Amino acid sequence: MDLQLDPAEATAYSNRAQIARVVTEQWVRRHLYCPACPGESLSPTRAGTKVVDFTCKACEEEFQLKSLGRPFGSKVTDAAYAPMVERVERSEAPNFLFLQYRADRWKVRNLFLVPRFFVSPSVIQQRRALGTSARRAGWVGCNILLSSLPHDARIVAIRDEVPLPPESVRELWRRFAFLDGQDAESRGWMTDVLTCVREVSRETFALADVYAFEARLSALHPQNRNVRPKIRQQLQVMRDHGVLEFLGRGRYRIVKL
Repeated sequence: MDLQLDPAEATAYSNRAQIARVVTEQWVRRHLYCPACPGESLSPTRAGTKVVDFTCKACEEEFQLKSLGRPFGSKVTDAAYAPMVERVERSEAPNFLFLQYRADRWKVRNLFLVPRFFVSPSVIQQRRALGTSARRAGWVGCNILLSSLPHDARIVAIRDEVPLPPESVRELWRRFAFLDGQDAESRGWMTDVLTCVREVSRETFALADVYAFEARLSALHPQNRNVRPKIRQQLQVMRDHGVLEFLGRGRYRIVKL
């Protein structure tokens, strides 16, 4: 996989952000495969298409590209809040491509992917409305809270300018594909409980370790007053799908790939 970007493809632009957008989009079109199926390429959508930048013609998965010349932080600015939440609740959120490039050498440095089935309402943060002096006064955008996603949701495709084998990327993608088709509430619970499991920071953990996050989960899901049974349910689902191994007496082990 060629990681070199070509700024000559954006000679019509003078704004640095526009140049970066064009050259990274062209790189994805020419070099990136579909992580969700054996498709060898992604196709750009028509100019002006909202939310979605690329599609896979083989499996029809949709992707949105986010590019930065620095490492991504805890949250990433995205589009309008209301339409994004509506898409998430309808299970129509795009998959995300987070690409970091080196502007000094115009080269892809890192790339990680977030499958849409990990995107739940709890990771979409509403921003303040634009002030009355703004061109789009009253417009409300959103942030994607990367810090609220479990480690498993970030599927690394390129690390420090080294591409990972496509089949390894696809295997990680498939590991949680059982979430596909579930409603937004179910996906949200799975994502939030898995985030808590990862924060325990041990391969083997006890049910009590996850119960310690009860207050946080209650705040994220205020309509649910049975948080502990919901925690147990999500752990059982992860066990049934081979993400966790049940060791007995309330103890679990994370299954490594």
